[in-house]
Amino acid sequence: MNNFFSIIIPVYNSQKYFSNCLKSVLRQNYNDYEIIIIDDASKDKSRKIYKSYSKNSSKIKVIKNKRNLGVSVSRNKGIKKSNGKYIIFLDSDDVLLAGCLKKIHQHIESSNSNIIVLKHNELKNDYNDSITRDSEIKGFFKNSYSQKKIQPINLIKNFKLFNPLCYNFALNRDFILKNKIFFEDIRMHEDHLFVSRLLYCREKVTNPGITTHARRSTSLESLGRTIGFEVCVSCVKNIFFYKKDYKKNRLKRAEKKFFFENLKFFTKKFFLNLLICSNKDLLNLSIFIKKNYPSIQIYLSKVIKLKKNFDIENSNLKKWDIIKKYILKKIDKEFSLSKEQKVNIFCSSAYSKICIRLLNDNFSLKINKVFDNNNDFQNQNIEKIKIKSIKKYNNNKVVFLVCNPNNYDFKNIKKQLRKLKILNNKIVKFDILKYYQNLILKKNENNSLL
Repeated sequence: MNNFFSIIIPVYNSQKYFSNCLKSVLRQNYNDYEIIIIDDASKDKSRKIYKSYSKNSSKIKVIKNKRNLGVSVSRNKGIKKSNGKYIIFLDSDDVLLAGCLKKIHQHIESSNSNIIVLKHNELKNDYNDSITRDSEIKGFFKNSYSQKKIQPINLIKNFKLFNPLCYNFALNRDFILKNKIFFEDIRMHEDHLFVSRLLYCREKVTNPGITTHARRSTSLESLGRTIGFEVCVSCVKNIFFYKKDYKKNRLKRAEKKFFFENLKFFTKKFFLNLLICSNKDLLNLSIFIKKNYPSIQIYLSKVIKLKKNFDIENSNLKKWDIIKKYILKKIDKEFSLSKEQKVNIFCSSAYSKICIRLLNDNFSLKINKVFDNNNDFQNQNIEKIKIKSIKKYNNNKVVFLVCNPNNYDFKNIKKQLRKLKILNNKIVKFDILKYYQNLILKKNENNSLL
């Protein structure tokens, strides 16, 4: 007998929160569902946890990977193994909110929609699953909730802010299989391509405003905050498949804009993480691209300028090295970092991790402290430095490097620091990305630059 919902949960070393995840599903006031757990070769107590719950519930099905295959391959296995009419994705450290399955079912019965947009909350990093806030989907039009079907691309107001996440959708399984929408074998940022393919189908969606998930996004050790070589590899794969999809689909104007924003996102992320790759990493990356994706040439990509032609000159170690040295030289010249005895870092994101590692590896300075306004980050470590609250800080002699390239955020942080009597010239926006833009402009003016 088929179920109405299949809840697909990939698991890898998730013992800390996995029990709460399973309880959140099993305690729903709704019974027509199955739970598909894909054990991605966990080495901790995750297996013991799901075995314990399986003894008391026939709803749990388990797929065991013999080796770690990653979340994308695991989700694909879950999709193929499922028998539910609709699929919902859930991460093993997140939870479903009470009563949400019943609400989605009622909406589907009245709308008969193949794709339903879902909202999520944010969770604190504790065992009590305390909710910090109800999150709107970034980049969507506000108050765009409706029982009526609409083209999904028309829900997005700002393509730069929109973060495509698979758990923001409940999906008709037959629709997915018919349109062959699966995850590619990508370790990080795999959602982007999957959600993009949903949009390219031009299937109308409903956006009922139902909050279903509570997401734990405050761990600095999560896969989404990984930096370095593995991120570069994931970016290469994403760029390859985006390019392939672009040739396959005849995209309309808004879809093209969305496509190029995603390509721009991965190009920037590639170069940011390239800066902290070792020489060995760069060599392995060059070999990896040449062997697996020879058609992808990532070098000061014109994608950043939103031009259609993104097959640029060959990427190679020499050119990457020139780019890296150019940016480091510019950073040193602008901020005189080698002359500073101490600096403070404000913000603790993946971007901040890159900045800290870049500074530690290339400049003779000491990072004094790291600050963040998010209480859930405080007392966690970022690059072995404990994150502190800014509230009681009273030293106005140390330079603050604000590791947040967003202009709006920087202005607010600057106001906050000024209230603490930090001098204006001690507050610096540390924006590495602008050097890429400058290098592209310089290259266009002088093609013999590199």
